[in-house]
Amino acid sequence: MPLHDVVSEAVAAEGVAAARKGVAVRADGGCAWPVVRGSDPELARVVRNLLSNAIRHTPPDGTVVVAADVRDGRAHLRVDDECGGIPDADLERVFDVAFRGAAARTPGGDAGGGLGLAIARGLVEAHDGGIRAYNHGPGCRFEVDLPLAAVAD
Repeated sequence: MPLHDVVSEAVAAEGVAAARKGVAVRADGGCAWPVVRGSDPELARVVRNLLSNAIRHTPPDGTVVVAADVRDGRAHLRVDDECGGIPDADLERVFDVAFRGAAARTPGGDAGGGLGLAIARGLVEAHDGGIRAYNHGPGCRFEVDLPLAAVAD
C-alpha cells in the first residue's frame, strides 16, 4: 500500500472539517513516501483519526502537516499539529479507550468520545506497527511506524 495514496485520500476527506475551522492541512511534498505492508481501509482510518484529532485540537489559522520517511528498515508516518502540547502526565494515556484529557472535558468544545486514538493504536498494532505521541514544536507529533512492503527481486 503506497502511504502517499492513503495520506492523499485522508487529507482530502478531512479537508472540509479543516477548512471549516480555518486550519490548513497538507502533506509534505518533499517526502519519499514509502510503500507499506497493510490494508487500505484500516490504514486510511488510522490516518483520518490522527488528522481529525489534530484538526480538532489545532487553533484556527494553525497548520497540520503529514509527512513520512524510512528509518531503521521501517516506514514512519508523522502528523504534526499546533495544539500547544499535551500535559506530560497525559502523553502515555492518549491512546487509552475513552481518555480525553482535562482540556477535552471542558463544556462547549467539540471534543470526541476518546475512541479515535485508541482505534488508531489497535489498527497500527494489528499491522505489526507502533504508535506514539510526544510534544514537538508548537504542538504534538503523532508518529506511526509500519513494516515496509516486501520488494520483489
